[in-house]
Amino acid sequence: MTWNRRQVAAGAVVGTLAAVGAHLLGVQQLLRRPDLALYLPAAIFGALVGSTRLRPLLWVPAGVIAAICIAVAYTPVVSALSRSYVRADTLPPHVDAIAVLSMGITPDGMMRSETLDRLLTGLLLARRGLAPVVLVSREGLASGEKSVTDSADQKAVVELTTTGARVIFVDSVVTTRTEALLMSNIARPNGWRTLAVVTSPMHSRRACATFEAVGFKVFCVPAAVRGSGLYAGANAEDRLRAFRAWLYETFATASYKSRGWIR
Repeated sequence: MTWNRRQVAAGAVVGTLAAVGAHLLGVQQLLRRPDLALYLPAAIFGALVGSTRLRPLLWVPAGVIAAICIAVAYTPVVSALSRSYVRADTLPPHVDAIAVLSMGITPDGMMRSETLDRLLTGLLLARRGLAPVVLVSREGLASGEKSVTDSADQKAVVELTTTGARVIFVDSVVTTRTEALLMSNIARPNGWRTLAVVTSPMHSRRACATFEAVGFKVFCVPAAVRGSGLYAGANAEDRLRAFRAWLYETFATASYKSRGWIR
């Protein structure tokens, strides 16, 4: 009986650690439920199968997850994997507008760090005179009984800069597809056809293809993302962050192609 208890405890620990590793690799974000924690269900599953003949159902995936974590953290494999997703176009002297895409919002209404990186890159391009207009995506989030938005945070950053460009905030953004459609609705009546699309490096190819599919002539601009993990000498934390982005883009690109939103 004591041995069975040890097996149950070991199964619970392995299940929990497997869930932690999967979360670290970005498996959970594929569910698009950032508030969902799978540690307890994984621990219960591990405890149930840990002392039975079904324990390979626990140890095999845990071993695979551990091996992937080691490979990503200690090698530049993610840089090689990411190349097909990064698109950087040569910019012309002038475009009609700059589109800055969003990358999440915190429960307290602040921009995620990648959203800030994208916004700063877009404002810098505007300050250099690339376009007279900057379209900036805004996100909203339902938090309990209230809704929060990053509008105040974005406005504060924009007010700190002097670009000479007109900034238009685009609300109700949910996906890259909705960003393209909403910005197209604004651009079409104004005759804006050429667009510099600013987004994170790993997101750039899918994002720009999505905007091209709704009728824009697009010039893709990967933002200067801090800790992207795609540069020489990146540490383990940044490489794991890059792997999460790669994993998400792999599934998102396949989904967009299957829906006919991109080629």
